[in-house]
Amino acid sequence: MHNNIAKHNIKKLACLLAATLLLTSCCTLVSAKTVKIRGTPGSVETGSTMLLDGFNFPELIYRIGDDLSYEWLNLSFVKNGTINEGDASYTTKMYKKSPKREIMFMGSKYHSLDPDNADTLTEIFTSFGSDDKKTMSIGDIWELDQNYTLTVSDIDLNGEMVTLELAKNSDVVEFTVIGSGDTFEYKTDPGSADDVILFTCKVDVVLRGTDSNIVVLKTVRHYSDTPLILKTGDEFGDFELTSITNDTIEMKNSKTISCSLDEKIDLLDDWIMLKVSSKGYWGYVCSEETLTCPEPVKVSSVTESTDSGFTAQNTTASNTSDDTGTNSTVAAVLPATSAATPSTTSA
Repeated sequence: MHNNIAKHNIKKLACLLAATLLLTSCCTLVSAKTVKIRGTPGSVETGSTMLLDGFNFPELIYRIGDDLSYEWLNLSFVKNGTINEGDASYTTKMYKKSPKREIMFMGSKYHSLDPDNADTLTEIFTSFGSDDKKTMSIGDIWELDQNYTLTVSDIDLNGEMVTLELAKNSDVVEFTVIGSGDTFEYKTDPGSADDVILFTCKVDVVLRGTDSNIVVLKTVRHYSDTPLILKTGDEFGDFELTSITNDTIEMKNSKTISCSLDEKIDLLDDWIMLKVSSKGYWGYVCSEETLTCPEPVKVSSVTESTDSGFTAQNTTASNTSDDTGTNSTVAAVLPATSAATPSTTSA
């Protein structure tokens, strides 16, 4: 249910890293790889506290423009590897308010529908930044999420007006004829919400020529038509929703959490896990993402080793900004000998 907030950047960086390590640009085949995103290791001994946010755990949102984290995970250990009920908390705060009202929740980006209470969320599939554009020609079909498609049906002979059709499962749900500077909107009533915009785009350019007829779209936003309705008492793994305000959601663990040496347990469903070392009560939180990228072709000049000595570390591979200004940081592959502390290589 939960998608990684840095999915797009992780794919690009993972593929680039694979190509760099091979020292060749030749790639064929496609395979699934699992990338582990780690938080900063810390003590989980009696009386210790692990405070995590977007600065030290890349899975949580951090906005470069604000230099602030908008998600927090705090763990307090009453004894080795054990957290009492109510001593672990997850908090997320809205990072973009009116009109977008964007908030991260358990690894996915959402739009909050109610300005007075962040209890009705719809997942954000597409949200263009100020420089993003989509160019389409007559007859082009843009495949969107949840089986929606956007089609450019026609451009008038004067090259001033374009006909856009939005369909779901091939059934047209909205169409309009508009010109440059106009906005196309599709509204519906998902769940208990009324008159909600699920798709919107603005026509930037309409052009009819001798060789091509195109339209350029900007300010595209596409939201899920299946809202997530939250209420206090809802459970997510060992956590329970304890507070919902107009811009903040908070959860705390509703039962004791215990982790033994050399054990990994789920904290928040299958999104965030806690891993404890086999050599003592230190550990880290982590999240895993399955990627699909090209496999490198084996080159005879590259010598393979039976033990590569490479391990996944919580190392910043890139500090890039998506359309939300989010710091998208991924776990890179580095030699084990480059670890800052022995603890990161013994897990």
